[in-house]
Order: sequence, then C-alpha cells, then structure tokens
Amino acid sequence: ENSSSLIHGAKIHTEGLMQCLILPAKRWCAFQMIFAAARESGMIHSLEDVSLRESTNINLDNWQGGLEEEEAMEIEEDVLASAQWLPGTLMSRIESWNCNPLICGDGGVDECGILVRILEWLICLEFLDTAAAADMRNRSHITSYIDKTGAINEIFNITMSFATLEKQEQKDLFQCISIDSQEDSLSITRLSTLATFRTLESMPTLCKRWWNDECPRAIQPDLKKFVENMVAPETLRRELQRINKASNLDELSISGSCVSREVVATYMQDECKLSVMIRIPSTFPLRNVQVDCHKTLGIKEKRWRYWALQIMRMLNSQDGSVLDALLLWKQNVDKEFDGVEPCPVCYSVLCVKTHAMPNLECKTCHNRFHSSCLFKWFNSSGKNQCVLCQQPWSGTKV
Repeated sequence: ENSSSLIHGAKIHTEGLMQCLILPAKRWCAFQMIFAAARESGMIHSLEDVSLRESTNINLDNWQGGLEEEEAMEIEEDVLASAQWLPGTLMSRIESWNCNPLICGDGGVDECGILVRILEWLICLEFLDTAAAADMRNRSHITSYIDKTGAINEIFNITMSFATLEKQEQKDLFQCISIDSQEDSLSITRLSTLATFRTLESMPTLCKRWWNDECPRAIQPDLKKFVENMVAPETLRRELQRINKASNLDELSISGSCVSREVVATYMQDECKLSVMIRIPSTFPLRNVQVDCHKTLGIKEKRWRYWALQIMRMLNSQDGSVLDALLLWKQNVDKEFDGVEPCPVCYSVLCVKTHAMPNLECKTCHNRFHSSCLFKWFNSSGKNQCVLCQQPWSGTKV
C-alpha cells in the first residue's frame, strides 16, 4: 500500500521530480521515484488533457513545415501520443539535445550534464516500454517522435564515449540503477553501458539506422560483439517469456527457441493451417529478421509473400515485438479471409503503425489504400498518380 501511494505521488509530481534530476542532493531519490512511476503508473495524461509545452509546439511547427496535410497530421498524432506518456519537461529536454550536444571536439566533458542526460534517457525508455505494453501502437508513435528530435545520435555519442562493451552478467548490468544500490553507483560508465543495452532493446529500428549511417567504424566490432553477447540473447529471452504469458492468442499457437533463434507460429483459419517462421539473427537489431511462410499449404504464393512482408516490416521498420507482429498478422489474416483487400502499397489490411483499414479509394480503379501509405508513395515517386492504374489521383475517403 505504501509503495502504491508513493508511485501515485510520483506520478502526480513527475514534472517537479524531473527538475530535481539536476540537483545532486536530490538526483538519486528523484530518479528512483520517476523510474518507478514510469514502470507502474501508466499514462500521465489523457488525450483531452494534453497541453504541449511552447518549445514542443515550436518544434512541431518546424517538423510539419512544407508537408502534405496527411503527413503533418501524422506527425502531430505522434507528438500528442508521446505527450500522453512522457512528462512535458522530459520532452522539452530531449528536443533540446540535438542543438546542445555534450560531447564536443574541444575535449571538455560536462560530467554532471552527461549523467543527467543518461538518467533522463533511461526514464524515457521506461515510459516507452510501459506505453508499448498498453498498446503496441504507442511504441511506433513515440519512436517516430524521438526520431524527429534527433536524440538517438546524441545518446549514442555519449554512451559510446563511456560504455564498457565487454560481456557481463545481466544482473550486473542493471545493478547501477537498483534501488538497493548506493548513490555512488551512478557512474557514467555503468549508466552508459546500461543505456546502450536499453536503447538497442527498445528502439531497434532507430538503432539499426544509426548503425548503418552514423556508427564510427572503430567501435563497430566491439558494439557488434556486445549485441551478440548481451542484447540479442536477452531480448529474445524476454520476448519468449512475454509470449508464454500472453492471454490473447486464441487459436494462434507460438513456440520459440533461444538456441535456434527461431519463432514458429501456427494459426487455423477456415480449416487451413497457416504457418510462419521468424528467424532472428544473432546480431539483431543490427541485421534484419527473416520471415518464412512457405510451409503454409493451400495458400497462393502471392498472399503468403505479402504476409511475410507485413511481419518483416513491423519487426524491421516499426520497432514491433515478435508477439505484436504475429498478433497483427493474425488480425490481417482474419480480415483477408473476410474478403477485405490489403493496401497495395504496404500489402497489409491493417496499417502497421495505426492499425487503420485502407481509407482512400481511387475513383478510377476503385482500389483502396491507407492514406499514409499513399502520400508516402506520392513523395517517393514524385508523381500524383494512382499506384495501380497510374491515372492522375482522384480519390475519396471511405
């Protein structure tokens, strides 16, 4: 009872506690209270109660500049969804990191600033995981928002400067933020190592992009070993635990192995046994997962290839978990067997990010598309034409 009261109080006073992170005498206690609230208390604001900070509104206007209305609305949805789960103070600070990097070429190191920044990031990741557990769409919304802030580059610039990437026991990795540890355990080295692990675990898509585009060659071998030894095994172990505890599988059967790093799902639909195998590489998320549906009998190759693309897109591009990807696949299968045609752009009935149905219909060929997919197609192709019939776009919402 005392614990729940403390968490409730921390939730109410999260903004004030965030301010205490910059005060050395209050930092440890404030972090522990916010971290507990992030893990246990749930959403901070309902959508109706969200009030964005002035700095966030300014950034939102900048991010929306020059975009089509549909894309601008999507970014706004990402920011508003993030504001339901993340403290406003935390959002403002994360948004400022890109303009105020702490690792500079002049050799100076602001240890206090770095320590606070890592703690803020660990809190952000905890809120993210709690939000994703409540609704899988929240992870996509929040990571899209984080992507806009450019914070991922700053956090890796910090952690790669201080982290120890040798193999270590899992319990030792988290010991530095345990409530049972002493305040002097808040060492930059330990926290940087933990932040590296947690970022790779919770934001695989953004991490993979950073690895491909920004990661210095000199640290790639050590980081790759860290992923193989620490991140990939533990991430899969946790995911299999989550699958075993899932209560919403219905006729979907899922099994997996940490040794073979394969997850197999089977689903009965209209007396047809559908099968999916997901192979997770030992360096995930630095390498993409592979999906194999070819053991599904009685289903046309085109359809099961679409299903494989759906799952790979969610795992490789949308930060979805294996369980989330398989549940979305099941929902798509149900819709397709009910006669609903998938979007011709993403090959999915339900939008991977929003779970919306195709809502724009071409007046010429009458095919239906997700609005977000269609506008991304327009931007990438440079044409304002229907994806399929290639006629000038003239569509209606359905």
